[in-house]
Amino acid sequence: MDVVIVGAGQAGAWVARSLRQGGHEGGITLLGRELHAPYERPPLSKGVLSGTEAHPPVLLDPQQCDALRVDFRPGVEVVDIDRSRHQVRCADGSVVPYDKLVLATGGRPRPLSCPGADLPHVHALRTIEDSMAIARQLVPGKRLLVIGGGWIGLEVAATARAKQVDVMLLEAGSRLCARSLPPRFSELLLEKHQQEGVEVRLSTTVSSITAGRQRTLAVQLPGGAQEFDAVVVGIGLLLDTGLAETCGLEVRDGIVVDQAGRTSDPDIYAVGDVANQPSTWAGGRLRLESWANAQNQAIAVGKALAGEDVAYDEIPWFWSDQYNLNIQVLGIPLNDVEGIQRGSVESGQFSVFQFSGERLHSVISVNAPRDIKVAKRWLKQGTCPSPDVIADPSVRLDKLERSA
Repeated sequence: MDVVIVGAGQAGAWVARSLRQGGHEGGITLLGRELHAPYERPPLSKGVLSGTEAHPPVLLDPQQCDALRVDFRPGVEVVDIDRSRHQVRCADGSVVPYDKLVLATGGRPRPLSCPGADLPHVHALRTIEDSMAIARQLVPGKRLLVIGGGWIGLEVAATARAKQVDVMLLEAGSRLCARSLPPRFSELLLEKHQQEGVEVRLSTTVSSITAGRQRTLAVQLPGGAQEFDAVVVGIGLLLDTGLAETCGLEVRDGIVVDQAGRTSDPDIYAVGDVANQPSTWAGGRLRLESWANAQNQAIAVGKALAGEDVAYDEIPWFWSDQYNLNIQVLGIPLNDVEGIQRGSVESGQFSVFQFSGERLHSVISVNAPRDIKVAKRWLKQGTCPSPDVIADPSVRLDKLERSA
């Protein structure tokens, strides 16, 4: 059985690795749009952007591809899927046959819709080249505009401030990270960025971008134009579902899959950012844009393709590093639940445990990774100490585990 994987990012690379580790002996072809070997993306907004890392971790280098017998083809754009003939057609005219096909196509940064959005020095952040282009602008004394108050925008702002860059951040909504955090944590992030010198403007959008007089770009904002040396846009992801739609797969906020990653065509799978999957934790379906899901779901899909009986249902988890804050989110936080707090905001180390009835629903931690580690075990076991016990700072985490 020959497996073709379209997309050589985190998810695509882990499908290939998991296939071989699961005992698959057939062909594996990995088609990647970028010219690089598969790599991890989180460092692009942190270590690579700051210059502390020369390159993000590589997931499949040439030696590993040889050892795993993976035919990796960089710089290949797949333009069509012929389901009846079981083959994909590439932009260079080549045709690649498959027995099973995996779509790990991810997405592309959502562009601004205003005039001037395509000017030089208006950047998005998705690739190594993007990160390096932005990094060249992070020079003390320069002025950067970050558009988007989600995770990418906030991490870019934090990295830029560490490089002594003057930063303004715009968010169209009324609070930061509104899609993934309750209001109290949005406020915490707002205060932290303001303390670090970021000028944050909420409920604010850009109407146009033109060439500046004193700096490179002039950005039209409410109240008048302001000039910046560069702009970074982080307003979300446009899912790359075109191949799936054109060949007739079910697409609904991503490519619809079952717990083994199968699409509406049993010979085609989807994985990573682009996959809309069943989730017990969401009480329905969920599409996740996270490092952990890209890896863990891909491992499950590789096992399924290798013949294992797989029912992927991991607890959603992701993290962000900003300044001296490590923020981790386990589960799917609720906006209308205050939660039980362990630790204190003043100490800079605390967690909030949210319950739905008597069941632990989610945990958000700031500089308290052990709380997340223990809570993940509780969620998997379906047990948890009482809220009063969790809130007691005199009770050690290992004691909480024994009482669970």
